[in-house]
Amino acid sequence: MEKVLFIGVTGNFGTGKSTVCKIIEEFGYPIIYSDSLAKELMVKNEELKKRIIDNFGEEAYLEDGSLNRKWLAEKVFSNSPKSERILARLNAIVHPFVLDETEKIITRLIEEGNRMFFFESALIFEANIQNLFDYIILVDSKKEKIYERMEILGKFSKEDVDLRLQRQIPAKEKYNSVDFIIQNNGSLDELKTNVKLILEMLEELSKT
Repeated sequence: MEKVLFIGVTGNFGTGKSTVCKIIEEFGYPIIYSDSLAKELMVKNEELKKRIIDNFGEEAYLEDGSLNRKWLAEKVFSNSPKSERILARLNAIVHPFVLDETEKIITRLIEEGNRMFFFESALIFEANIQNLFDYIILVDSKKEKIYERMEILGKFSKEDVDLRLQRQIPAKEKYNSVDFIIQNNGSLDELKTNVKLILEMLEELSKT
């Protein structure tokens, strides 16, 4: 009988973990995207919404009830010690709701017959939830490659990238605490080959 495996996929800003997750989905495995789930809950869950407003003020939301992402990003990613504290407080408020909803999703996935599913989050170690997973995949990348990707997207300057990376534990400090490491510095085809190999190993592990 196959075991049920819950696998974390993590990686610091710009390393390509979302691309890795898209590849995993292409192979037919369900992914829970923590960031998307958090944004959804911050709008739809009234209790969470109230806590955010109580802590950060009405400015956290726009008039139509949607999240004021620009305002929040400016608060948590400015270059100041205060912004680091604001980010930590926001994460501490949101994470329990995300984990509670994740538990419900996992129950549904198991009922649907899934035996291997993945949870994507940049903050598995920062949130100290690494013990929730049977295995963890870390996606890493050279900083030059991260700059290159963000430049192509046209969204983040080098300074923006550096600020976001400063808010995360350096990838190398996570190496000894994960089960698989993907170095994402090559082509998409190379990345797909590496992901496929890891999935094959996980499939074998699910049978032992």
